[in-house]
Amino acid sequence: MKLNYMQCWNGAMALLVANKEAILAIAGVFIFLPTLLFAQFVAPPVFNGDEGGGEMLAIYSAYFGENSFSIMASNLVISFGSLAVYFALAPSRNGTVAEDLVAALKIFLIYLLANLAVGLISLPGFILFIIPGLYLTARFLLVPVVIVDQRERNPIEALKKSWSLTKGNGFSILLFVVIIGVVGTITVGVLEAVTGVITGLATGGAGWLLIENLVAALAGSAFQLVIAAVITSVYIDMSGKDKKVSEISN
Repeated sequence: MKLNYMQCWNGAMALLVANKEAILAIAGVFIFLPTLLFAQFVAPPVFNGDEGGGEMLAIYSAYFGENSFSIMASNLVISFGSLAVYFALAPSRNGTVAEDLVAALKIFLIYLLANLAVGLISLPGFILFIIPGLYLTARFLLVPVVIVDQRERNPIEALKKSWSLTKGNGFSILLFVVIIGVVGTITVGVLEAVTGVITGLATGGAGWLLIENLVAALAGSAFQLVIAAVITSVYIDMSGKDKKVSEISN
């Protein structure tokens, strides 16, 4: 089965619309809020622009060392929120927000182990030539939806099922996600830049950090929801659980 870009994109948008109440509630608390709090209270690393490789490594090492707890806590909460969003989007699920959160909590460790396995398998590809790493990531892209929709509780089996579902479509999925990723990244960057210019002009160059972080967190959270919906739509297409856009609903 060949990946149909337009069908997957339309399906992703339909999923977002059909499940908007649930995913907005989940994302607001578990994706947007931790993103905003982290940006507001954890200062990013500062560079002068003339640092060498060793100096940059030292700056990043100090940054991660000083903020390790905040980074880990924020990422864990956001990862949990992302998993709960997949529960809201998965075709075989039809629970309430509370049920989705409880279900996500029960398998959160399995989800983390599966992500760790994907990272370990893909890492050599990134180190060697980058493209193989991206290809492997694309082949394992459906792992979270497999875990949620098929109730797969073995992380390795989830990887195997994603590999099987994406057979013959690895590069097609990679291209699709890369296009969405590039467009989304540019869009988020432009929104952040425009917000910075506006707040800078309004405050005489000082800027307004809260407003800038608020816009960045909103844009970043929306982008994550789009990616989750796209992955779910690709899964629906690849698994044979095809649904017409008009049929995708709670």
